[in-house]
Amino acid sequence: MPVVLLAMLMLVQPAIVLYDRTVMEAAASEGCRVMETLAPGDEDAARAAIERRLDAVPDAPIFHVGSWTVELSGGEGQERASVRIEHALKPLPLIGAGMGFLGLTGPGGLFIQDVYRQTEVLDSWVVESRLGADAGAWIERWEEKA
Repeated sequence: MPVVLLAMLMLVQPAIVLYDRTVMEAAASEGCRVMETLAPGDEDAARAAIERRLDAVPDAPIFHVGSWTVELSGGEGQERASVRIEHALKPLPLIGAGMGFLGLTGPGGLFIQDVYRQTEVLDSWVVESRLGADAGAWIERWEEKA
């Protein structure tokens, strides 16, 4: 019985880390999509979308400790939009000891998880086309065809 319990414990922690990472990646991807349409300096809407996604992570130490670190850059009119999200979690006792022995935990025995997403705001086919990224040129061309 102790071996079965230890095996289950060893499967629970990676599942928690994977769940957190999946939620963080989805939040970062959604943040990048929102950033693509926002003017630079107007990151509040993207931050709100990211925080809504991150609410799916339970506020329990084995899932999440402290506050989320969310860094946003880029936006409409720029080449790229990027989002970086970082947080910490407290590993389960036996797993935490093993992670500490391997050097995977930081101060206070916390495991730090980090996700970074970056997207191109304008697709290469748009930028490389004859009309380029000028929306007015595309509208004029469309009106010529109509």
